[in-house]
Amino acid sequence: MKAYRIHTSVDVHFAHHIRGHQGPCVNIHGHTWKLEVGLTASELDKQGFVVDFDELDTRVLSPCFRLLDHAMAIGEETFGDVAGELEQIGVKLVKSRVAVHGESKITAPQATKLHGAENRFPGGIKVAVFPFSPTSERLARWLYEAAESQVGNERVGVAYARVYETLRPVEQMAEYAP
Repeated sequence: MKAYRIHTSVDVHFAHHIRGHQGPCVNIHGHTWKLEVGLTASELDKQGFVVDFDELDTRVLSPCFRLLDHAMAIGEETFGDVAGELEQIGVKLVKSRVAVHGESKITAPQATKLHGAENRFPGGIKVAVFPFSPTSERLARWLYEAAESQVGNERVGVAYARVYETLRPVEQMAEYAP
């Protein structure tokens, strides 16, 4: 079957922790991630699109960016274990603004929720809490399902979702597809 395909992506900086990892990923560490979604359709819409790139960005990639940008991504179970400590650390980290800038007029950030993940702000620091430990593979499936729920329909299918954990010096990527 012939099909039209599109894909687009967003780069986002965030840290994560992999609960119970036997290696160094048990540590909180960050990456510049690339989240990519591919869509397919056998017919175009009235405007000549699979889906307008702006719609894909507005409904999927921008919410991903808001959820994850400069956040620490952890699973719900881990958050439950460390929320109190994160609150204390967050208060101290956010207070550092006063030492540098005096009283801060920064408003509290807005929380984003997307497909079972959500922001929480213990002590004022940004955490993205997922219902799973956020490995690249699990994030790829989450991104796929989020895209499917936001833009998938009888005409448009999600071909894949890719999560690039590392872009340089060598790409490392996880993909989820039907």
